[in-house]
Amino acid sequence: MKHIVNYGDGPKAIYEVLKQQIIVGDLKAGEELKIMPLAKEMDISIVPLREAIRMLAAEKLVELRPRRSPIIARIDVNDLIEINQIRGALEPIVLADAILRHTPETLAACEAIVEQTNSATDPWEMVEFNKQFHLALLGPTRLKRSMDIIVDQYDGIARLSQFKVVNHENLIEKLNTEHRAILEAAKVQDVEQAVKLMTSHIDSATDRAKSELEQDEEDNDVSAAASPSI
Repeated sequence: MKHIVNYGDGPKAIYEVLKQQIIVGDLKAGEELKIMPLAKEMDISIVPLREAIRMLAAEKLVELRPRRSPIIARIDVNDLIEINQIRGALEPIVLADAILRHTPETLAACEAIVEQTNSATDPWEMVEFNKQFHLALLGPTRLKRSMDIIVDQYDGIARLSQFKVVNHENLIEKLNTEHRAILEAAKVQDVEQAVKLMTSHIDSATDRAKSELEQDEEDNDVSAAASPSI
């Protein structure tokens, strides 16, 4: 396990390291996080480590268990569907409100993110750029309560599923194309088209992520069946 981080930053720095390892799959679903060995391996005390794990649990990346070691949370397909139902219900409404409030500067910021996404090769960066694009596109909205709910959906399980999806070259290009089309509609203030494209984009993302997670479950079942009993 590699750790290039300034642990003097405290629990937040430890949280970021563990979070990335969970999302990229270095720490796998169901794996125990044994506090003492992990603290020794990372050369840190257990107090900030426990706090970092509580932060991960708040994002549903880790499952806390009474009197037992916490484990890396499994991704529930039903949770994924619910998350994207929330996004599908709110993002088009917030987008419609935001489009008419965009300025040349805010649209340029969205454009810059799309360009960065086009040149990104690392799936971790892709997940970050995906989040940044959506939030920048929705940013000018007056519907701040709805926006807060949307922001919550981009953490935890949602980001896990997004990482699995963007970790395919053929899907990266599709994601970029969809983002570009939504942005072009926003630039000309075509609210109806932008909302239509955003709705389709979220629906497609749900289907892609659901397919990935269901395939994972099938692979895990096959591996379990093939494993010799002891």
